[in-house]
Amino acid sequence: MDTSVITIDSVTKSYGDVMAVDKLSLNVEKGEIYGFLGPNGAGKTTTIRTILNFITPSKGKISVFGLDSVNDSVKIKKILGYLAGDIALFENMKGVDLLQYMTKLGKDSDWNYIEELVERFEAVLDRKIGTLSKGNKQKLGLIQALMHKPDLIILDEPTSGLDPLMKKVFYELIMEIKDTGRTVFFSSHDLTEVQKICDRAGFVKNGKLIAVETINQSLELNVRRYTVRFSNPANIDILTEIPNITDTEVEDTTMSFTIMGEVGPVLKALAAHNPVDLTEEETNLEDIFMRYYD
Repeated sequence: MDTSVITIDSVTKSYGDVMAVDKLSLNVEKGEIYGFLGPNGAGKTTTIRTILNFITPSKGKISVFGLDSVNDSVKIKKILGYLAGDIALFENMKGVDLLQYMTKLGKDSDWNYIEELVERFEAVLDRKIGTLSKGNKQKLGLIQALMHKPDLIILDEPTSGLDPLMKKVFYELIMEIKDTGRTVFFSSHDLTEVQKICDRAGFVKNGKLIAVETINQSLELNVRRYTVRFSNPANIDILTEIPNITDTEVEDTTMSFTIMGEVGPVLKALAAHNPVDLTEEETNLEDIFMRYYD
C-alpha cells in the first residue's frame, strides 16, 4: 500500500539559465513531519510553490495524495493548509474578519478550534492587520493554515518572526497534529526546530536534494562531541589513528573532539590513558548540516 502523501519525481524548475530546482526527487509519508532544510536561495520556496502549482515544473512530476499537482490542483488545495514564507494578508481587514473570510471561501472550520488556536497563539484579532507586528501577522498566517484541520500542512519558514514562547506553542501544536495521523511538510533554515519536531529532514543545496536524514538516527549515531579531562597534559596523538575524528582541540589537560560513527574505538583509546572525566555534548544537527554544505 502506497503511504506517500507527497511524491516529487525528478522535478526541475529553471528560469532561463538559472536552475532553481534540479532533478529533485523525494517522498513524504503519511503521518510524518518532514523538514526541508537549506540556506536562503537553496530552492526550498520554489519547490513548495511547485508542489502547490503556483508555478509548474519545467520537467518532472509531483503528486499529492495520488493527485497530479498540475491537473488536480484545485482538488489538492481543498485538502491542505498552507503558509507562505512571504506571507501577505489583507492589510485593511481585522484578524477576525480574515478568519471569517477564509471560512466563507470554503475552509470548513470548527470555530471552537479556531478560538483555541487564537488563545494559544495569543493572536490579535481586533486590530487591522496592517498595524500588526511581523510576529502577530505570522500567528494569523499559522491559524489560517491550521484552522480547518487539513490532512496535509505545508509551511514555508513557519516560525519566522515568532518569539521563543510562541515557537514552543507551534512545536506543541505540530506534535499534536502528528498524533492525529496528519502530515506536515515545512521548510526551514533553523536546525534547532528541525531537531525538535521532525521525523526526517531533506537537505537541499543549489536546487538539488543532497541528503535525507532520519533525525533520531542522526542525533544518536552519526555525530557526537566529547570533552575528556586527564590528570596530566592531554596528548593529541592518542586519536591520530582513530577514523572519523574531526575538530580536535587540546588545552592543557582537556581534549575535545567530534566523532562520526561508532564510538567504541575512541573510548578504548582514551581508557588506556586513564581519563579523569568524560562528557558528551548534546548532539547538534549543525554538525550534520555542515557535512553537506562545507
